[in-house]
Amino acid sequence: MEYLIILIVFIFLFGSVSLFIPSKRTRKLAKLRLDAAKLGFKIASILHSNISYKSDDIKLVSYQLRNNTNIKEGHFIRDKKEFILYSPQKLKYSDEYETLIVDIKSLPESIIEIIFSKAVIAFLWNEDLGIEELKNIKSNLKKL
Repeated sequence: MEYLIILIVFIFLFGSVSLFIPSKRTRKLAKLRLDAAKLGFKIASILHSNISYKSDDIKLVSYQLRNNTNIKEGHFIRDKKEFILYSPQKLKYSDEYETLIVDIKSLPESIIEIIFSKAVIAFLWNEDLGIEELKNIKSNLKKL
């Protein structure tokens, strides 16, 4: 009986301590987010983001970067392999829309949704793709 109580206490303590040890995936995401912050990205969950996205996939995370492009307003959503303009519709009828859509199509396929505002560029992507994909996204955004 004493051994049973000792075993139960040991299992309880081991289970409690194991909750505080981060998993391999958690450590990988923490490193990715730290590296992303060093590159100048701001990270937010879709649920806690102040920007409203059309996608509700909780695996996707919102990354934001300062907007240094000529695009000051626009919301694009990936539909299959192409981006479509969600808003503002007046952008579709502007003179530079054709060149803009060609530039947007050159962005990596890992970006699911992208929003341009005067201050930031916010985009949704799957963090499992790693830091190299994020560096690729940043370099492509700088080309805009």
